[in-house]
Amino acid sequence: MDYRSYFSSEEWDLLRAAPFNVQVLVSQADDVRELDEISPLLDILMSYSGNAFVEEVFRDTLEATEESRLLKEPREALDQVSSAVQLIKNNIEKSSLSEDTLDTFCTQLLEIAEKTAAADIEGLEAEEDSIINLLKQKFS
Repeated sequence: MDYRSYFSSEEWDLLRAAPFNVQVLVSQADDVRELDEISPLLDILMSYSGNAFVEEVFRDTLEATEESRLLKEPREALDQVSSAVQLIKNNIEKSSLSEDTLDTFCTQLLEIAEKTAAADIEGLEAEEDSIINLLKQKFS
């Protein structure tokens, strides 16, 4: 199915940027971004299988990777993630997407956040934990 057709190109860009924005938020939380922290994001994007909408977004995220996605201010990244979540909510209300799509999408974004934090060579730090908790609040 072509879920991209349900969204404008700007909206689709917000959706496919969400995984990178989550990774950026967590990896920048301690002001030290390590190369190892990108690996969990790529693993999840490449291996996710399940909800067809999430698969399409993740596949397109991988295909449309731009370095500028990794250079976001935290507030902008968080605002974009929130906007992506709202887009999904709106499409569920219009019956364009199944009811479980939002939960699946948010669960995968949280997994990216948690695995990014775990990949930090210093382990889970207070700043990263704070970002993960903020994301959980935004997703509930």
